[in-house]
Amino acid sequence: MFELIGISAQALFGQLLLGMINGAFYAMLSLGLAIIFGLLNIINFAHGAQYMLGALASWMLLNYLGVSYWWAPLFAPVTVGIFGIILERVLISRLDHLDHLYGLLLTFGLALIM
Repeated sequence: MFELIGISAQALFGQLLLGMINGAFYAMLSLGLAIIFGLLNIINFAHGAQYMLGALASWMLLNYLGVSYWWAPLFAPVTVGIFGIILERVLISRLDHLDHLYGLLLTFGLALIM
């Protein structure tokens, strides 16, 4: 193996892979924020928390309900999507005619609660 600046190849490639994974995750979150703002005209800071709820729902389906590994990633986005639709219909749709700051404050509060 080789070393670059005193770092082994294993550690270097591990850090590069971790950086690419983090970059892809941040890109996905920022694209979600841009798409939601473009379509709904509201700044949604709770979408990252909703991604987290999807991971939690998948874990709970696996561990507590005994759903198989291949069905849990299919059911979790559906349940979180239904939860998101309920949030939009009950809370977010009431802020359509108001300033963007109110939507930002609401979704930031929802993210803190989630």
